[in-house]
Amino acid sequence: MPKPSSKPDLRDSLKAAIAAITPNCRTHASQQLCDQITHTDLYQSATTILAYASLPTEVSLDPLIDHALQSNKAVCIPAIDWDKKTMHPVQIRSLDKDLQIGRYGLRSPTSQCNPVPDAQIALALIPGLGFDPLGRRLGRGAGFYDRWIEARCRYTEPLTLVGVCFDEQIIERVPTDPHDQTLDLVHTPTTQYERSNR
Repeated sequence: MPKPSSKPDLRDSLKAAIAAITPNCRTHASQQLCDQITHTDLYQSATTILAYASLPTEVSLDPLIDHALQSNKAVCIPAIDWDKKTMHPVQIRSLDKDLQIGRYGLRSPTSQCNPVPDAQIALALIPGLGFDPLGRRLGRGAGFYDRWIEARCRYTEPLTLVGVCFDEQIIERVPTDPHDQTLDLVHTPTTQYERSNR
């Protein structure tokens, strides 16, 4: 577990650690993590889920998304407004038909997909470069998820924020700024970390 450092240094070291994970290990670890989450009461009780379409180096949630769609859950993927620097949930019904390659190689919802009000999201599965056991998250620096979480938390409807990552992405402590949002849980393929002050 790497020790605390500055955000730029941590991003560099975490990117290197993630890049060192072999494709086969990524696939196996992603399936293991998805299997764990789909067996939780939290997932099974959620009717509307915010997931993400992974980059090649990220934990893939594709198995979980397929499971959720087959279970008749509403699955949303973030649609990014690069000009306004905001994101909003958009419902997909198929990984194959409803996603296209967008900016920076991201798989993004097509324009035919319908937006979903933030308040309807009950469970959000959130990527990042690094996490610590208390739910602090180190993103890529653009702040899209922090701004979305802040906006979503203005509603009274229940929401659980779950960080998902490889074990190699857990660090001792993520340095935080006032705008950084803390998550309720962090899931890796082998461990679940829960905030003690939820």
